[in-house]
Amino acid sequence: MVRGMYTATSGMLTVIRDINVKSNNMSNLSTAGYKQDRLVTTTFAEALAVRQEIRTTGAKYEIGHSIRGKKALELKTDYSQGALQETNRHLDFAIGGKGFFTVEAVDEDGEDLVYEGKYYTRNGQFQIDPEGYLIDGLGHYVLDDGDSPIFVERYDILGDEFGNLFTGEGEHIATLGIYNPRNPDLLIKKDEFPFVILDEATAEIENEDGEYELEHIDFDGIIKQGYIERSNTDIASNMAGLISASRSFQSMSQVIKTIDAIVGKSVNDLGRI
Repeated sequence: MVRGMYTATSGMLTVIRDINVKSNNMSNLSTAGYKQDRLVTTTFAEALAVRQEIRTTGAKYEIGHSIRGKKALELKTDYSQGALQETNRHLDFAIGGKGFFTVEAVDEDGEDLVYEGKYYTRNGQFQIDPEGYLIDGLGHYVLDDGDSPIFVERYDILGDEFGNLFTGEGEHIATLGIYNPRNPDLLIKKDEFPFVILDEATAEIENEDGEYELEHIDFDGIIKQGYIERSNTDIASNMAGLISASRSFQSMSQVIKTIDAIVGKSVNDLGRI
């Protein structure tokens, strides 16, 4: 009886986390470059049910297996392409294909805030700071293909499909730094921000010369100026999931109430004997 209460409780905890994940996806519908998350769940290890004949032969007989509830296994990010929306703003950039813009992540003393001192993001809504550098919406420097901040100074910059930036007169300024991981699953979300950072434990691989380098492949997509990438959140799927999860939570809550009532009645009845 109590086992059923544990099973229902574990299911409720998993459902609550699933609701939080889907709610976060829905709240980021208007966040450029946002990638939706999905909660992967699994059951607890199956428990073997055994009947033991203590009074006679002492033999044990397997009578089946039972599943002791469900738990959250991991959070997976969907890196599929979001729809591109035209804005006609010169400082908006969108990536068509795989890859991430590179953003500096250092503190005021120049110390790395994260591994390699760089964030990676699909949000290309950039600005220019008072000093003339290209920055993201949170004030971090956007980096070029040499991991240096991009000094643009002026707003009338032009960009081509390869990420090259030019002045209005056609003078080359810099090339946007694009990081394209071979396996996006090596990337992880950084707190509540839309950025992803490299997992230090799996970020580097050994090359043919025996040296270690960041795991990546060449960028073969395109950069579109005057566009942003919309969130890839599937509205219908997340809404249906929220409704289903809410109903599951209510059902398991009712199961716990029922079990609690039965246990309480059993205790009271035994107390009268």
